[in-house]
Amino acid sequence: MTAEDRLKRIEDREALQDLLTAYCTAVDSLSDIEGLLNCFTEDAVFDLAGINLPRFEGHAQIRKFFTQVFTDMSHHAHYITNFAVDRLEADDAACRAYVIGMGATHDGRSVLVYVRYHLGFVRTPGGWKIKSFSEAALMPLPDEVTGIHGRQ
Repeated sequence: MTAEDRLKRIEDREALQDLLTAYCTAVDSLSDIEGLLNCFTEDAVFDLAGINLPRFEGHAQIRKFFTQVFTDMSHHAHYITNFAVDRLEADDAACRAYVIGMGATHDGRSVLVYVRYHLGFVRTPGGWKIKSFSEAALMPLPDEVTGIHGRQ
């Protein structure tokens, strides 16, 4: 592997991690729906079955879900750890990360989860985008997850 190849790999890894941070930052803003959607391809799959919530396909369904989340929540915080690149090819990548997610609703409920994200990325003319997103519980899930986010 040449020095140029190694540098490109480092740049791509940083771009992937930055994209995941941008996603979490947009979610935590509770208002930046366009910034959130900009992290995904138009046909992205956002699968929350691993935390007992639905699967969403494409920007329209993802927008609908997060519009409700943003309406319901008063506070959000996501902390990303253990970021790992499982595959990094020219225009395709797979990564995973542990996430501690917490939030509070306007009506006083709160939720704390420990999950693992699995992400599929593709390189687009606009840079890396999330093509597939799924999450699975690392610790038992509280009932509040479906109680707060389970209605559509």
